[in-house]
Amino acid sequence: MKSVENFAIFLLIFGVSSVCSHRHHLNKNRKPHWFDENNGNSGPFYGQPEQVHLAYGGSPDKVIITWVTYDDTIDSIVEYGIERMNQEVRGSASLFVDSGAKQTKRYIHSVVLENIQGGKRYFYRVGSDYGWSSVFSFIGLQERPNGGYRYAVYGDMGNVNARSLGKIQKLAQNGDFDVVLHVGDLAYNMDTVCLKMIS
Repeated sequence: MKSVENFAIFLLIFGVSSVCSHRHHLNKNRKPHWFDENNGNSGPFYGQPEQVHLAYGGSPDKVIITWVTYDDTIDSIVEYGIERMNQEVRGSASLFVDSGAKQTKRYIHSVVLENIQGGKRYFYRVGSDYGWSSVFSFIGLQERPNGGYRYAVYGDMGNVNARSLGKIQKLAQNGDFDVVLHVGDLAYNMDTVCLKMIS
């Protein structure tokens, strides 16, 4: 019986350690793999931003913008503004290596916008000199006339049999929500021993 327990523990430890993903913050003064000081035309192979999303920054006047690239672009930049994109904020990046057989690398970029005015529409794009996203917009969070905010709360919607998706899309496009609170299954559990933050 003891040998079965030991074997089960071995499988658990080996299985967990063999599927672990890693993420670590990148130094701002780094030299990426593609950098060549003798070649002014060197650059990343996959510098186009993808998966751009917004998050609440802890107060109504802060917004966090995050995106992914499949190569190190050195810079993490958001250009934004109310009528034109005349402001720029630089952020940071971290390297995420997944646990799949290919050990795919993704560079996760994050920028915090501050002093966002409630009720104003902001236009923005993310990226670097090696690739820019499309231009997106958001409206600064503002209380409704009779107070408070209107939330959409959901989780684990999936993309197969997502029966509520059409209704949520229409209500969001009509401005019926101020905030979306996604309560789970947006990604796999990122709070396990398998996802390590390496400094």
